[in-house]
Amino acid sequence: MSTVTNDIKFALRTLRKSPVFTTVAVLSLAMGIGANTAIFTLLDQVLLRLLPVKDPQQLVLLSMRGFHYGGNWGGNAISYPMYHDFTEHNSVFSGMFCRFPDHVSLSFDGRTERVQGELVSGTYFPVLGVGAAAGRTFTPDDDRTPSGHPVAILSHTYWQTRFASDPKVIGRNVIINAHNYTIVGVAQPGFDGIELGTITQVFVPLMMQPQIRPDWEPLKNRRQRWVNAFGRLKPGVTAQMAEASLQPFFHGILEMEVKEAAFRNASAEVREKFLKNVILALPGSQGRSYLRKQLSTPLWVLMAITGGVLLIACANVASLLVAKAASRQKEIAIRLAMGAGRARIMKQLLVESLLLSAIGGVFGLLLAVATDRLLIATLPPEMATLKISTTPDLRILLFTIGVSVATGLIFGLAPALQSTKPDVAPTLKDSVGGIIGAGGAQVRFRKALVAAQVMLSLLLLVGAGLFIRSLRNLRDLGPGFSPQNLVAFNIDPSLNGYTPERAKAFYQRLGDDIASVPGVTSVGLASMRILEDNEWDNWVTIEGYHGGKPGDYPDPYMNSIGPGYFATLGVPILAGRDFTAKDTETVQHGEKPKDTAPRVVLVNEKFAKRYLGSTRNAIGRHVGFGVDPGTKIDMEIVGVFKDIKYTNLRDEIPIQMAGRGVGDMTVYARTSMNADQFFSAVRTKVRDLDASLPLYGMRTIDAQISNSLLIERLIASLSTVFGLLATLLATIGLYGVMAYTVARRTREIGIRMALGAFQKDVIWMVMREVLVLVAAGIVVGLAAAFGLTRFVQAQLYGLTAHDPYTLALATLSLAAVACLAGYIPAMRASRVDAMQALRYE
Repeated sequence: MSTVTNDIKFALRTLRKSPVFTTVAVLSLAMGIGANTAIFTLLDQVLLRLLPVKDPQQLVLLSMRGFHYGGNWGGNAISYPMYHDFTEHNSVFSGMFCRFPDHVSLSFDGRTERVQGELVSGTYFPVLGVGAAAGRTFTPDDDRTPSGHPVAILSHTYWQTRFASDPKVIGRNVIINAHNYTIVGVAQPGFDGIELGTITQVFVPLMMQPQIRPDWEPLKNRRQRWVNAFGRLKPGVTAQMAEASLQPFFHGILEMEVKEAAFRNASAEVREKFLKNVILALPGSQGRSYLRKQLSTPLWVLMAITGGVLLIACANVASLLVAKAASRQKEIAIRLAMGAGRARIMKQLLVESLLLSAIGGVFGLLLAVATDRLLIATLPPEMATLKISTTPDLRILLFTIGVSVATGLIFGLAPALQSTKPDVAPTLKDSVGGIIGAGGAQVRFRKALVAAQVMLSLLLLVGAGLFIRSLRNLRDLGPGFSPQNLVAFNIDPSLNGYTPERAKAFYQRLGDDIASVPGVTSVGLASMRILEDNEWDNWVTIEGYHGGKPGDYPDPYMNSIGPGYFATLGVPILAGRDFTAKDTETVQHGEKPKDTAPRVVLVNEKFAKRYLGSTRNAIGRHVGFGVDPGTKIDMEIVGVFKDIKYTNLRDEIPIQMAGRGVGDMTVYARTSMNADQFFSAVRTKVRDLDASLPLYGMRTIDAQISNSLLIERLIASLSTVFGLLATLLATIGLYGVMAYTVARRTREIGIRMALGAFQKDVIWMVMREVLVLVAAGIVVGLAAAFGLTRFVQAQLYGLTAHDPYTLALATLSLAAVACLAGYIPAMRASRVDAMQALRYE
């Protein structure tokens, strides 16, 4: 330890004597390590963290794969009766639970708000091993009878923010979707559900679904897939063993289901395809998250980019160390002559390298924290559910330490090896010493590092260019309508106990009130929030259509809209007409209102051309939900609207169909008012109609489109920053090598100029070396780009990974900057005084 301490002290003195070298090296490492730590912080919390539950690696998620006959709500879902079958008949799980996320309206102390809820089975908390911070958690007895268990559990975070951590809330009542619920507990700290990006605030027994969602009845419906079912594997059982064990029983369930009345009209082909379904046991240690799937590729791409930046920083520091070692050759030769072992000297040099990397790591960690805070500040409010912490924890600290140590070894080992094998006698006799006595091998090594830096920089610039052009293509594409002056918000009266008839009347009054606001030109309603990755599709039978491949059924994306929706968006009706108020009329029929309006729908241009030949041929034709023989086609197509995007800007325009409906509706308005003023007016109007109804999702469509491109913007901006950073580091490296080369050849240059060489000849002599280095790096970089950029093809839109414009622009930009970095030492060399150079030592 005393030897190590002495080495550290000596390294500190050495670094202190070379402040310029130390500053450049530390800054290079800080930028490389900081970039990697910043992205790893995001990657770790989004992609790598396991659920904060007991033994999460034992959890698996059950998922059906194949042809489903019926409705589907969310990915990796099964029906509740099937979940119940598995709980009763399996030998591979020590316990099972299921859950369904849904927003609810919660009222307490006179204040109503929309919160994220989760319907969970009574085994949810026991199987996960999650305890209570106050009160108790659910038990199986809390989840046996439909609508019979009005109890709730709060998440710890929601308990702190909404109830001020008051322990007296246990036993008190809250109103959830117009029904009284008793708070029986608060979940343990740090547990907010099992879905990344969805922070559950209140948990309710799954058997309360009829109260939470009174508009549908899935508890006994085998044709409705809606719950996520998890199992905890018994000791010694693997996911593959679980699948093999469950498959025979699962197939028996399918054979039983095809004999039920729901399959009465199903064709033999449908039955055969349904029976080919398989059950999968997917890893459940991270829960379930669509957002994680979205962010997976972008974060790994950014991690690879920052890895390239770190390699360039390492090459830079290695080059600096080689140059520094050249000036210490006589010192090292003297040590070797006095009996010092090569391993001992290498150890001392590596201590110096590791000390540099440690200092760089400390500054890099600070830089990473600042970078992550800046990134999170730029995220839209919707992404706040990620709950990314910028405070380094043990995992981040260990990562930074590991990267720092690896970096120190990477850039320190080669210079240490080269520095400890000088020819001792000639070096001791060299009266010039220093940089003039430096060997050509060291120069060649530094030039190889520069070529490698140029290659990596070109790769990163090409990637940045591809992402920027892809983002521009998406922005230029547009959604198919004008987003300017278009605003939207959501409101759901059904969460407050409104019947469909009351909700319809409420929306009618709300639409009239908003239309009366000064500056509002039109108002429209839709059930689906377009351009937000939402999807609702349904098989349909179309009058007169019998084409398509076997099993290829029309499956349009659906939306329920009100009159004026397309006019508000600015989407023209190409044939037929739009919905009118008469299409939604009801009359009093006994004690209940009766819908007397004919069933009518609108389809988009793509639907009409694909299935009916043209837009005009579509008018008057009929469609019906379902594809079974004998399906009732009782909905008339009365209009064809222009094609517009549905899920997001990246996806192709799908076939679409729009009908009537009420429920959780998005209100769209075209207004000349400032958005904040408009939303203030809307709050007043809603408060006058029903003060207990919460508004949510208030946004402009311009902001919504910008948010929908968040991942693309994140990749484009960060890859650009890191690409420019890599280019800067490579430029510094090139400048350092050429400045060092000019210094070594000062006497030669003086002799050339004394013999009559012109200034331009000296400049060309230096620039020729620069061009060779840059060309070598670019040639290898282009070859690598052709091989590697195909891995990011899925992240691009409207161009290929080998886009010639991007490759050319990145190459020319890098070549220009690199040549400029080499031109400065060349100019300095051309101004050398010949007489002074001849006396140079």
